[in-house]
This record gives sequence, C-alpha cells and structure tokens, in this order.
Amino acid sequence: MRKTIIHLTTAALFTGAAMTGSAIARDRWDRTDRAELTASQITDQAAARAAQMKADLRLTPEQDKNWSGFQAAIVEVWTKHAEHRIAWRNVRANQADQANPDLIEQMRKDADDQIARGNDRKKLADGRPAALCEPR
Repeated sequence: MRKTIIHLTTAALFTGAAMTGSAIARDRWDRTDRAELTASQITDQAAARAAQMKADLRLTPEQDKNWSGFQAAIVEVWTKHAEHRIAWRNVRANQADQANPDLIEQMRKDADDQIARGNDRKKLADGRPAALCEPR
C-alpha cells in the first residue's frame, strides 16, 4: 500500500513538471504578445551595433580612416537582413490564415533569400578595406 502511494505521488509530480515545462517553453516562444520592431528601429539598432563594434575593435588611426566605408556596408547588409525578417514575418502571419500553404514555393523563396544574403556577405568581404583587416 505504501509503495503504491509513493509511486502515484511520484507519477503525479513528474506529470505536473512535464506539463508545466511545456507551458513555460510555449510561452517563451510565443511572441504574439510582444511588440515587433519596425524597419527604422532595426536600422537604428544596426547603426548602434556598428558603433559598438568600432569601440570594441579599438582601431588604429590608419584603420579608422577606412571605417566609414565598412560601417556603411555592414549597416546596409544588416538593414537588408532586417527588411527580409519583416517580410518573412508578414508572410508567416498571412500563412497562418491560409489552410494549406505552398511549402515547395516557400522552400524556393527561402533558398533565393539565402542566396541573396550570401551574395551580400560576399560583396561585403570583397569590398572591405585591407587596412581594417590588418592586426594592430
């Protein structure tokens, strides 16, 4: 009798913990109650990230001469990425309304977007000033 009570209590505790854990995980990933950032807010964040990057790098005067070109390029890449995220968010919101989204078409679009982001990164890497890449 005593073992049965212990087993039932243990099972109830594990079940409760599993259900609570799923609810916490679901709430953590449920972003419907959060305000989404606008494109200008995301661009402002990109500029702030670039400024923080510059401060963290502690550039030499020679490297600092080339920073403005690099900063403009990296902010442009980050801004394009932000615009892509906003477009993706809108598409996902519209798909929630549809009963049967076209998954193959979505895969094609995602692949095209990845190619575009890769090309942007390649342009950034190819156009970077050599003085920024030199060690201090």
